[in-house]
Amino acid sequence: MPNLPYWRLSAVYFAYHAAIGVFTPYFARWMEGLGHGALAISSLFALWYGTRIFGPPLFAHYARGSTHPKAWLLGGLWASAVFYLGFFGAQHLWLLALSMVAFSLCYNAILPQLEAFTLAGLGPRKHDYGRVRLWGSLGFILLAVGYGWLLQHGDAPDLPWVMGAGIVATALITHALPAQQRLDTDPQPSQAGLWELLRRPGVRAFIAIVMLTQISFGSYYLFFTLQLERHGHSTDVVGQLWGLGVVAEIVLFMYAGSLLRRVSAQRTLQIALAVTALRWLSIALLPQSLTLMLLVQVAHAIGFGAFHVACMQRVVELFPESDRLGAQSLMYSLGSGLGGVLGALIAGALWKAGGGALAFAAAASVATLALVPAMQRFGGKHSHAEA
Repeated sequence: MPNLPYWRLSAVYFAYHAAIGVFTPYFARWMEGLGHGALAISSLFALWYGTRIFGPPLFAHYARGSTHPKAWLLGGLWASAVFYLGFFGAQHLWLLALSMVAFSLCYNAILPQLEAFTLAGLGPRKHDYGRVRLWGSLGFILLAVGYGWLLQHGDAPDLPWVMGAGIVATALITHALPAQQRLDTDPQPSQAGLWELLRRPGVRAFIAIVMLTQISFGSYYLFFTLQLERHGHSTDVVGQLWGLGVVAEIVLFMYAGSLLRRVSAQRTLQIALAVTALRWLSIALLPQSLTLMLLVQVAHAIGFGAFHVACMQRVVELFPESDRLGAQSLMYSLGSGLGGVLGALIAGALWKAGGGALAFAAAASVATLALVPAMQRFGGKHSHAEA
């Protein structure tokens, strides 16, 4: 990868997702330990996703075509670190809510820029994206498994300290990235707005798929740990299950290029959604079965890993290079952001009403619903693969 600072960029992915490896599996558990209920937990988690609606497009508007995108990366990361300090006053719900909004507004805006930077550096070798992205998965698994083990043995530092260290490490490593790299390598960058991008052929169906899938993941991200603990699994076993899912995801990323050369991105999306629906139904009905939960987490390779790589390929197929930063922002703001808000709020309400069985059964239904647009042909103007 001669045009890509592979190891430095991989280290940024590693640290960025290491922080999330503490946040996603253990935020609800940490909040519950502070005495907060399911609705407070889901509402705060919804703020994390809600900022994806505004943060990525805002940063993309100013970073598009910039000759100094590294400044935007660093600015967003150091602002994230400062705003994150409110997590240390988490006993005050209002302070935690304010901190969550400000911190996640900046932290969520970083990833689309990082993805666009990576795709630009890969040039014609877009299928090799998974080789870089897998380092983010390694960071996630190290913290998810390690922190779960420490919690089980009573030696874990408080969550804000560990996650905060990951955020600061990400900012420090980003300083090592080369300067003067454009996120948009087209000599005449597109000025297309996000709503103009949304009106292009196939884009609305694609965003609907991403949004519905993100909604279905709400129960998993918020309550998978609590669901398994309440059905007899220890905290370190749950952490290992989180880790197993990411190991499977890493293996998928390693062979993603070969996969997408054999199976179209749209067909991969269809398979991933069917697998995801089965995963959530299994967690709803038989969470006490360790064997089944092992299979559920191995299937994360397809339900998340293959889905994510196929989405990145669809961005390449649906948009010219000059529009890909805007496309990334659109996918994160409407698909992941709005979908994440709805997913968290729905999961919290259903968990309170009927526990894990109801929350995960509903998630399976939403994943099945996402198959409707996925079954339609939605290749765009720039599609070069069979849809």
